[in-house]
Amino acid sequence: MNFLKKLSFILILLLGVSSPLKAADEGQLRFGLDIGFAPVDLEAEKTAQEIANAAGSTVTVEYDFGSFVGRLFAEYGLSKNLDLEVGFFATSDATATYTLSGASASESYNADGVDISLNFTDDDGFFGKVGMHTSTVNGAASIKIGGTTYSVTASREGSGPLFGGGWQDDEIRYSITHYVDVGDTTDYTMFSVGWLF
Repeated sequence: MNFLKKLSFILILLLGVSSPLKAADEGQLRFGLDIGFAPVDLEAEKTAQEIANAAGSTVTVEYDFGSFVGRLFAEYGLSKNLDLEVGFFATSDATATYTLSGASASESYNADGVDISLNFTDDDGFFGKVGMHTSTVNGAASIKIGGTTYSVTASREGSGPLFGGGWQDDEIRYSITHYVDVGDTTDYTMFSVGWLF
């Protein structure tokens, strides 16, 4: 699912749920932005050892420990302590670079997706959330031998549950959200700070 399809999915969900909900229970529609970080295990040390074994040469590796995450969302108040939330998230690249005699190789991954969840909030600002997501993991790899570079890209889509929680103080919230089977490939746990407006 590309970016425009995901954005259309968000808009359809918002338009589809907001009208009947307003008729049944007056609520507030708000928008927000989450900025955060998701740890990622690229298993780069293991890959470096496999390359060294195959090449019969020492391999050095440099790699990222995670990705930065941005997420735009809309939240609709169903009741005093229950919100419906729809969001779009995207991560920066997490990259590993391997270097050996006469050659180098790199691999990088990023993810994006849409999610929908129900958020349960208590009177002290603590909240829990549960929902679903559909997402894509995009990968790129290249190898440079002498002056020639060979590249390949691929992507994989998938869906899965999400759950998390956090604390909200006025218009700022701190949250942890765990996405299961992002791109049908891996789990992501996102630590974020959000602003509602």
